[in-house]
Amino acid sequence: FPEFREDGAWHTETIGEISDPIKEKVGEHKITPVSITAGVGFVPQADKFGRDISGEQYKNYTYLRRGDFAYNKGNSKSFPQGYVCQLHEFEEVAASSAFICFKLNDGYEPTFLKGLFDRNTHGRQLSAHITSGARSNGLLNLNAGHFYGVQLPFPPNFEEQERIAECLDSIDALIQAEIKKLDALKDHKQGLMQQLFPAEGESLPKLRFPEFSGRGVWSETTLKSAIHLISGLHLSPTDYSDSGAVPYFTGPSDFTHNVEQVTKWTDKTTNAANAGDILVTVKGSGVGELWDLAFPKVALGRQLMAVRSHACEKPFLFQFLQTRRSEFVAMASGNLIPGLSRNDILGIKLCLPQPDEQKAISKCLSSIDSLISSQGSTVDGLKKHRQGLLQQLFPVLDEVEG
Repeated sequence: FPEFREDGAWHTETIGEISDPIKEKVGEHKITPVSITAGVGFVPQADKFGRDISGEQYKNYTYLRRGDFAYNKGNSKSFPQGYVCQLHEFEEVAASSAFICFKLNDGYEPTFLKGLFDRNTHGRQLSAHITSGARSNGLLNLNAGHFYGVQLPFPPNFEEQERIAECLDSIDALIQAEIKKLDALKDHKQGLMQQLFPAEGESLPKLRFPEFSGRGVWSETTLKSAIHLISGLHLSPTDYSDSGAVPYFTGPSDFTHNVEQVTKWTDKTTNAANAGDILVTVKGSGVGELWDLAFPKVALGRQLMAVRSHACEKPFLFQFLQTRRSEFVAMASGNLIPGLSRNDILGIKLCLPQPDEQKAISKCLSSIDSLISSQGSTVDGLKKHRQGLLQQLFPVLDEVEG
C-alpha cells in the first residue's frame, strides 16, 4: 500500500516467538468436539464423520476459545504439509490433542497471520522436515518443535499488518456474500424440483405450468423401460496409456477435465458412453453424482455408468435424476465402498408427462442451472483473485531480513 512504501524492509519471526502454546485440557467440560477441514476450518466431528469420534480421549482434548489457532498435521491436496486455521465458528470447542494449538501474542493481527497460513508459508518450510509420508493415523511425521520454528515475515509497523488484514477481510466478506447467493440459487432450484415433479406415490406435481393444467395425470413407469444403462469396465494398466482412441474415465474428478487435461486414453471402446449420455457415479463417496457428457465418446471405469434415454426427453431425465440423488445414496450398499447395482437404478419409479411438458420443465430448470453455473464462476473468480492477492501482499522469505 502506498502509505507504507518508505517504511523499510520486512523481518522474520518464528511462530514460537509470536505465540504461546495452548495446553489446557477439556477435562469434564461438555463442549463440541471438532475436527479441521483444510481450506474450510473447524467443523463438528458429528458433521464430518457422522458421529462423535472422541471417545475416551475426549477429556484429553485441548480446550480452544474463539480466536485461538490450531495446526492440523494431516496432509491434503491444497495443503500437503498441513493446514492452520483460527477458531471463529464457535465460542469454545474441544480439539484433538493431535492438533498443535496456540494463541497469538499482543501486537499481531490474526487476519494477517491467516493470510500467511493460507499462502502456505508454513508448508514450504515444514516440507524439509517430513522424512516419510503420512503415518497410519493420517498425520505427517512432524513435531511441535518443527512447527514453532517456522519463520513468518512481518512488516516493520503493526499498522501495515492491519491494512493488509482489512484488505483480506473485505475480499473474504465479498466471497461469502457471493457464496450465499450461490447457495440461495441452489436452494431455489431444489424447491422448484420438489414442486415440478410428483412426490413419491403421486402422479401429479404440486406446481404445473398453466398450459398443461388440464392434461391429467402423468404416466407411471420405471427407468428400466425408459433408458439403456451402460456399465463401466475395469481396464488393466496395459489397456490404457497417454494416447488412444477415447479418454478412459475412472471417477467423478475426470469430468472436470478438458481434452488437454486427460491423462488416460484407451483403444478399448466396449461399453463406452457417447456425447449426450448422462453419467452417474455408482461406487464410492460420490454415489449419485451426475454429469452431462460433453466428450464425443468415453470409456468408463467400474465407478461409473452411463444412462441413455430412449423413451423421454433427455434434459428432462437429467433433471429428474437429480431429484433422486438421496435415493441413490440410500440404496448404495457395502461397508467399505458403497455401490449401486444395475437393478437398483433400473427399478427407480419414473412419472412422465407429455414431451412438450417435459421440455417446458427441463427448460425452466436448465435456465436456473445456467444461473448457478454463472454464479459459481463468480465465486471461483473471486477465490482466484484472493489467491493472487496473497501472492502479492506478502514477500517470499528470501526477500526478508532475518
